[in-house]
Amino acid sequence: MERRAAAKVELNEVAGSDLVLLTWVGGRTARSAAGAAEDAYRAIAGALRDRGCVPVQERVFCNLQVAPAVGAGRDRALIAASEIWPVPPTLVEGSPVGRVGIAGIHVLAARGVARPAAEGDRVYGSLVETDTVRVLGLSDVGRRASGRLASGPAEDAGAAIDAAEQMLAREGFSFRDVARTWFYLRDILDWYGSFNAVRNAAFGRMGLLGPSGAGTIPASTGIEGRNARGGWCTLYLVALQPQSGCRLEMRRLHSRKQSEATAYGSAFARAMELVLGDARYVFVSGTASIDDRGATVHAGDFEAQTRFTLEAVKSLLEGAGASLADVRQATAFLKNPADGRSFDRIAERSGLGSVPFVTAVADVCREELLFEIDATAVVSLGAERG
Repeated sequence: MERRAAAKVELNEVAGSDLVLLTWVGGRTARSAAGAAEDAYRAIAGALRDRGCVPVQERVFCNLQVAPAVGAGRDRALIAASEIWPVPPTLVEGSPVGRVGIAGIHVLAARGVARPAAEGDRVYGSLVETDTVRVLGLSDVGRRASGRLASGPAEDAGAAIDAAEQMLAREGFSFRDVARTWFYLRDILDWYGSFNAVRNAAFGRMGLLGPSGAGTIPASTGIEGRNARGGWCTLYLVALQPQSGCRLEMRRLHSRKQSEATAYGSAFARAMELVLGDARYVFVSGTASIDDRGATVHAGDFEAQTRFTLEAVKSLLEGAGASLADVRQATAFLKNPADGRSFDRIAERSGLGSVPFVTAVADVCREELLFEIDATAVVSLGAERG
């Protein structure tokens, strides 16, 4: 079964919604990395233009050796489309299964007016103002400290979080406005415990860690991922604030199938629900085969881990009135590329065959974990009320 035989763009089609989720999946194209990137960004730019959207954030997954070619293809496509995007591209290593090239591209966009989030001539993200919300996307803010290299991975992660906090404040936000973070960590298995200690300390200092899992910590992914600048930690985030008189609700979700990650020392929410305009968005954190006591289950069994993980995601979504059928964007991380076909089969049987997965090869946060998924679901409030 070859579920990703052709390149495609998938779009959240909820009418009138402020946020748009778009994914390009490369498939087994014969095009070079530069050619594939050019094709991808022509399609992405056209899809955004047709819907009156501007990009808030891009996450590009590819082999690092093709990163320069991907950047060149992106530039050619945007020049041809007469597009100037304020959001900076950041490429994270996410090797496609069984080949070299681009695994896929995730874009978060909004219907509004964008400007760069920058310091001087260095752009770290994009701020989009819509009629109802301010949306800030930051991309690899660790670059802000890259001129003064940290002495080790934990220090590098701390510098990235500090830089994000400062950039948020510069734009009138704080970490309390952050719905979602993504941490891509070089050599994750060597220092994931130290990373958690640094994040816990930072979120504790910010007052985000409430008692009994009641804190306002964001949903998050923490996964293996090198970056082209050689840093230890690449941090992306999305923060949102309502415009005056407009509705924005943000609620941390809890899992019936898994314990709180804070119970075993990892400071992230299992999922974050966002009610904005006429849609409900559910940002599901990176989820793996971990039970309600924080222990790995089905060690060494990829298919059992994957089924357990998808059931955990299903449970989270149900807590927000959503289902797997509402997933509009997802990333699947496989420790072993040989498990790609097994994942395709399980996804099809779970009703996820039409979901635009970006599937990448990467270590998960524990040696025995073979699979992780993160996802975003979208539910039309009009459909709920109808």
